[in-house]
Amino acid sequence: MAQRRSLAWTELKVGLLVIAGFAVLAFAIIRIGGPTSIFGQKMRITAFFPSANGLRSGAEVWLDGILVGNVDDIRMNMQPGKGRVAIVMSIDKKYESNIRSDSPISIDTIGLLGDKNIQMGTGTEKGKVVGDGGELMGADVGDIRRIIQGTDDLVANLKVLSDKVINISDTVDRGEGTLGKLLTKSEIHDNLNKTVLEMQRLVEDVRTGPGTAGRFISDDEMYERFTSVLARMDEIVAKMERGEGTAGKFLNDPALYDRFEQLFTKMDSIAGRIERGEGSLGKLIKDDAFTNDLHDTLTQMNSLVTAIQSGDGTAGKLIKDPTLFNSLNDTVSQVQKLLYDFQHDPKKYLTINFKLF
Repeated sequence: MAQRRSLAWTELKVGLLVIAGFAVLAFAIIRIGGPTSIFGQKMRITAFFPSANGLRSGAEVWLDGILVGNVDDIRMNMQPGKGRVAIVMSIDKKYESNIRSDSPISIDTIGLLGDKNIQMGTGTEKGKVVGDGGELMGADVGDIRRIIQGTDDLVANLKVLSDKVINISDTVDRGEGTLGKLLTKSEIHDNLNKTVLEMQRLVEDVRTGPGTAGRFISDDEMYERFTSVLARMDEIVAKMERGEGTAGKFLNDPALYDRFEQLFTKMDSIAGRIERGEGSLGKLIKDDAFTNDLHDTLTQMNSLVTAIQSGDGTAGKLIKDPTLFNSLNDTVSQVQKLLYDFQHDPKKYLTINFKLF
């Protein structure tokens, strides 16, 4: 009887040990699986994406860096106007207030080649709480295949660029082009060397030569003159600031300013009178009768000048007829001859004869 009791107690201890081991194993599995509780309340939210990008059921769902659930199902979407893929997620209900209609959601990768997961962000207060059975629109952020494809394009472009650089290098080595000639032709090097030598001589001549540039650099007298000019300019500016001289009075004397203001006022008054048509100048600008008379006068003068140029009338003949000019020229010649004779023999013209009857 004592042997049976000992065996039963031994079996009971083994059973209790096995039960405790299963409990510890279950607790360890829950802890390793993450902070989500299998006994807590869940809510199901569906997200629509253009592509699953390799996401699988059971993938983790993260909210602002916190593990909040897992992916339950991935299926094709038959509803129009949404993404081609519907992803159903099981999320702890305690995060319900954080997931709103404007919460960003995307399919991300752990590292460069790691597993896929769902990344979400907390929505703003303007967004509505999605709740159990709600829907979100996901964004397509691309995957590693697109990155690799872009890398292939970059490598291809680098290869094309490398080929062009090699062609340019070959061209330069053959001495073609400006750069090739510059590197391979000794004449260009000699010319550049001569140019540098000439520049050195020029700089030396400027520093030590008797020219203007050399004297300006090395001659103290030029510096003193330049300093004297600056001092005089400072003195002139100081006089102007003190109101001395014409320029100083022009800048500082209020009486001169008042005169100019009076002058401008008078000019404005004159301009007003002209604008109103007062005075000769105002009538010239505003009076149509005066303008017409002036136009008629100019027309008559134009006709008179035309007649004179045509040789009509006395004035026209005086200008155009050579006969009158010749007669006048002969008369002047006779008068000059008369004066010449009178100067040499005045008695010939001043002799008085008396006769008595």
